[in-house]
Amino acid sequence: MQETIHKHTSFTLEIIYHLGTYENSIHFIFDHASKKCSIVDPAWEADLFIDRVKERGYELTDIWLTHWHPDHTNAVDELAHKTGATITAGINEVPYLRLEHPIKTVEDNDIVSIGNTDARIINTPGHTAGGICYALDGHLIAGDTLFVYGAGHCVMPGGSANIFFNSLQKLKQLPDDMMLHCGHDYGSTISSTMGEQKKGNPFLLIDDEDDFVRYRNNIHDGSRTYPMSAMTKDEVYALL
Repeated sequence: MQETIHKHTSFTLEIIYHLGTYENSIHFIFDHASKKCSIVDPAWEADLFIDRVKERGYELTDIWLTHWHPDHTNAVDELAHKTGATITAGINEVPYLRLEHPIKTVEDNDIVSIGNTDARIINTPGHTAGGICYALDGHLIAGDTLFVYGAGHCVMPGGSANIFFNSLQKLKQLPDDMMLHCGHDYGSTISSTMGEQKKGNPFLLIDDEDDFVRYRNNIHDGSRTYPMSAMTKDEVYALL
């Protein structure tokens, strides 16, 4: 298990990598002033997460979800039961979530907070019907919407490559220096900036919706190998 730590004035972002069957990345946001913690997409190891938060002297009060897929949510109910944490998810994701506990819903540009730490919701449907990203002080927690030099599939219920194209076009408007943090470590580096992704992520290099759909649904999976590395626009369009 690998981890990285990003310290800021008001919060610390800690990320655990390669956890569980699908080697998920789990994100912890520790708010310094309130001593509260939010965990993003908790799966596989509920007690490990509880112990980690307690060891740091914090209280787990919030669970923030990017999307419904079980490899990102299979520890949610256990965590909510043991800690009383509030679960937050995109409003259009609720029909797909099979959770026993209540869900607080959010929409595009809503703000979610723990203590003095705020995160802005960015609606990014396409990988799922109601997928969202969390943008906070120079960091984007993207779940499976965007990977380092890759992006999520659109084949499970609620997925749509056409809708996904528009979501990724929206992410291209984010600052170049914003750090990208993903739901899985599939890239040639464990983290990246949005500027690097705009230059080398094939899904952000395609400007036409029809080309994007064809690439996502018919070309990408047979033409890339892991770990995924940067591509040029000419390399991408040569495949189309």
